[in-house]
Amino acid sequence: MGSGHFQEFEDEYMETLYEFWEVNPTTIIKTGEVAKALDVAPASATEMIQRLATKGLVDYEPYKGLRLTESGLECGRRMKKKHRLAECFLIDVLDFQGDSHENACMLEHALTDELEETLDLLLGKPTHNPDGKEIPRGNDLDVNISVPESLVLLKHLGEGERASVYSILIQQNDNSVLEEFGIKTGISLERTPKGIIIEKNEYQLADELMKRILVKYEH
Repeated sequence: MGSGHFQEFEDEYMETLYEFWEVNPTTIIKTGEVAKALDVAPASATEMIQRLATKGLVDYEPYKGLRLTESGLECGRRMKKKHRLAECFLIDVLDFQGDSHENACMLEHALTDELEETLDLLLGKPTHNPDGKEIPRGNDLDVNISVPESLVLLKHLGEGERASVYSILIQQNDNSVLEEFGIKTGISLERTPKGIIIEKNEYQLADELMKRILVKYEH
């Protein structure tokens, strides 16, 4: 088994332990509960928990249970944030109709720190995922991101702000709507209290469409 796959297993454990913490921050988590939640053998769960303990991510006492340490809590929080941001992207932006939870599980492991912060900014720093679960906010990441400062989803463009269309995530039947409103890459537009001004004409666009249009601020 490659180290990358093992890291994914470790991440899944940390995310699951964080879910237990969300329900009750003071509870002692039983190894059997972790095994059941992850659908693994109790011996496998014990082995991984011991590994996490050597890394300082959990305080573990055999036959009693474990608690997340401060560093473990931050690690679990980060993984859960990635997962719920991925769910927002799949459902709110892509209108994904499949198993969003399972696919978010795969996406979260591909999110680097920079990509996580980029996605967070483009989604408008959402507070909850589509299921209404809170997106945890911990310590800010020390990453240098310049591009997202000029890019934003059209839905999050502020009133009176101008931008040009940078890219569009096209879905079935989008072409006729985009053609009707004259929306294409590079065209300038302005957000108003009532809608969007495109070439001196004001239109009201559906939220679902505005979630899939990425624009670049004009200064």
